[in-house]
Amino acid sequence: MSEVKAWGSALQHSFRAALKVERVFSDPWAIGRAVLAVVAASVIGWALDDPTAWAMMTVGTFICGIGTLLAPIRHRAVNALALGAGFTLATLIGVFLHPMGWWFLIVLAVASYLAGLWRALGVAPGIRACLVTIGLMITADLSPGITAGLVMVQWIAAGAALVVLVQLLPPYGRRHPAQRKAVAAVYRALADTARADEPAPYVSSAPFTAARSALDLLPAFARPAAAPLYGLLAEAENIRRALLYLPRTGRLPRPAIADALDAVARTVLTARPQDADAEAARLLDSWRGPEAEALRPHLREAARLADHWLEARGPEGLDQVLDAFPAENPVRSGWRRLRAELRPGAPLFLHAIRIAVGTAAGEAVGRAFGDFWGHALPDHGFWAALTTMLVLFPDYGHTFARGWARPIGSILGGLVAWVVLLPSGWSAGWLVIVATVLAACVFLTLRVGQLVLNFFITAWIVFLITRLGSAAQLIEWGRPADTLVGALLGLVVFVAIPTYHHHRTHELLADWLRVQRRLLPALVTGYAEAGAVDPAEIDMLRGRSRQARERLDAAVSSLGHEPRRHRSRWSPTELTGIQHAVYEISQCASVLYDRQPGSAADAVPETAEFAAVLDHHLAELAAVVAAKGHPQEGALRAAFDVTATRSGLADLVDPAAPDGVAHARGRALTLCLRTVTAVEQLVSRLASGAEPHAPSTGTAARRPARTTLAGS
Repeated sequence: MSEVKAWGSALQHSFRAALKVERVFSDPWAIGRAVLAVVAASVIGWALDDPTAWAMMTVGTFICGIGTLLAPIRHRAVNALALGAGFTLATLIGVFLHPMGWWFLIVLAVASYLAGLWRALGVAPGIRACLVTIGLMITADLSPGITAGLVMVQWIAAGAALVVLVQLLPPYGRRHPAQRKAVAAVYRALADTARADEPAPYVSSAPFTAARSALDLLPAFARPAAAPLYGLLAEAENIRRALLYLPRTGRLPRPAIADALDAVARTVLTARPQDADAEAARLLDSWRGPEAEALRPHLREAARLADHWLEARGPEGLDQVLDAFPAENPVRSGWRRLRAELRPGAPLFLHAIRIAVGTAAGEAVGRAFGDFWGHALPDHGFWAALTTMLVLFPDYGHTFARGWARPIGSILGGLVAWVVLLPSGWSAGWLVIVATVLAACVFLTLRVGQLVLNFFITAWIVFLITRLGSAAQLIEWGRPADTLVGALLGLVVFVAIPTYHHHRTHELLADWLRVQRRLLPALVTGYAEAGAVDPAEIDMLRGRSRQARERLDAAVSSLGHEPRRHRSRWSPTELTGIQHAVYEISQCASVLYDRQPGSAADAVPETAEFAAVLDHHLAELAAVVAAKGHPQEGALRAAFDVTATRSGLADLVDPAAPDGVAHARGRALTLCLRTVTAVEQLVSRLASGAEPHAPSTGTAARRPARTTLAGS
């Protein structure tokens, strides 16, 4: 495929994505609270008969209301208070930055860079950081002066306070709504796995990572009340392992298993008892066989934990569960995640650079264009900069889809608002009412799609400015023009400073292999001596393994949207095979962890030598993949055969055993052999899709005989 055809195909794909409308809505009660805050601001502003007070209070409730609808992980009042305080403080700082003129661009670039980097804490925190930066731009750009600007900040703060107050209103529901939602999503995913007719060659770990991240955010004092949720997450791991090794036969009660898992998910999500279907419960009770003995106790324990949480019994009998999830200092944890993205080459480093360059350039271009030859507000670049900031995402697909959708929605919204306002005789009251309704429509369509969302945002802004007495036509045409300029600028910035995943997949795979180099040998070493494995260290490594695997999955899923996908090192079929091999190795790690020896009689000292061999070969494989080299097939299996024979791991004769068989050694041999087979499967897939020659640079290229998987 030529470069021109590749770009044309990618642009068509992104344009179709921009027109897509989804039926995805936020929590109805959260939408209701945001709408109530806007209504309260409108009523107060209308009663005061002060257009500025009404407009600025509405802006405060509008921006902070949007922030409360973005994936709330902490308590809704805490989220609202943090965003309201940050947004108000930013607008206050912007008032004093207004006299800086063009020098403000330096401050804006720094603030935008930090907002882009803040995405390391999550998508929702990253968007909230952008909203705070928008508050800085509002007053730094639009403030008529220090005194008038402070009045604007005063009413914006009042609007933010209204958003905080409405979060304190009923209904309250059970505690930890975000954590409950995340744990329920895990059990729904398990139910889908159980219900599937065919074996799942690849199962995403994203629900488990999201649930763990949500629970990790709870402070130490809040964890005892959430102990059953931690227990449910731990039990979900056991259920997942049991499900993945169920035989695909018709005699298994898969619908009954799925129904039991769905009942747990509904109980946790709705905070009301949700029993499984009576027929499903009967089938589970009558189910017999080794598979039933492996899975059914975990299903019962999950149901018990759900009832435990429902009865608000707290940490009763769950001390060990809480010990397995130690609380981490949130500041230290957040700083570690931010610091990881500060290095050049980190996933979000270029994203933060793009945000900084694009936002500052948007402000500069907006100011330079002036009033669009009399068709917009003069001497401002706020809307262009805002659009550029919100268009830019870390990947090509989302950036270009938003780049088309936002200006289309703004143009349509401005056009409709202009037509609606053509008849004269609009009273102040009707302007307030329509603006309030449009703000409610924004909250309702926040997650529907950028095109629909910006249609209502632009129409809302037109009515807002019209109520202030400004020339409505300056907004009806100026806002869409600014949005179009900002969106195009964002696309140009992404093309100039791109993040394409076609050249990152090998490095992401190498990162995952480096984690496996630490994880798998540690698990194998645990078989040499009972209790040799540190659960806290293994839990940390398994978390890093999941994160590395999810980064690889995200990169692979983005390749189909990129204009340079034809340059990817591996074809889509080869990438699918690599993902399946990675998943199989992850399953081997889970089984190795699940079946660690519980006593000295189950220990197999002979595994220690193989752990060292595995460490060596995984290190070499990671180096070869990072250097885009050609791995050698069969080397790890050959080394394992030699090591198993030399160490005695392959000797299954035990004269001291009643039946003369070393069962513990046999189990360890089977698990180690399965791990070797899974790694060799990955090597085989890499070798079949690798370049025919190694790169001419790097250690792997200088010493190909030493850096391929040669025997130990």
